Amino acid sequence: MKKFLAYFILIMLLISLTSCSLSKNTSKDIFHYKNSYVGNNSAVGSIINQLPNHKEFTQMSLQTKKKPYGMTIEYKNLPANTKNIVINNATYLFALIKNVEWIVFDFADQKYTLKRQQLDEWYGKDLSSYTNEKELEELIHTNLNDKNKVNQLFTK
Repeated sequence: MKKFLAYFILIMLLISLTSCSLSKNTSKDIFHYKNSYVGNNSAVGSIINQLPNHKEFTQMSLQTKKKPYGMTIEYKNLPANTKNIVINNATYLFALIKNVEWIVFDFADQKYTLKRQQLDEWYGKDLSSYTNEKELEELIHTNLNDKNKVNQLFTK
């Protein structure tokens, strides 16, 4: 009977430890994907699935055969704040993916293309130098507050 009780306690302890570890938040910090490559469709997809409007995301196509490497990201609907979404998502993608040079955002009725150099110059900073989400979010929000600056990016 003592052996049974000892095994029972051990099993219950293992179950409780396992369930505790499973209940933790399993979503990864988006900067876990820092220094990914455009050819790693799993990493690119994981990044996109953590960005705003990811529920509207339908598919992506990656240009990895010749330089400059890039991607097209397709969405179902055109959101009201499309330019902000494009800037935000492009900023993250350029900051996290080493070799992506251009991104096309295809919202059924509207397409936006941004290049890495164009966005780096718009911010006045090298996006690949960012190493955490907090600093990148501050950069994005500071610049999105200036509507003239936002519109200027898309009129070049």
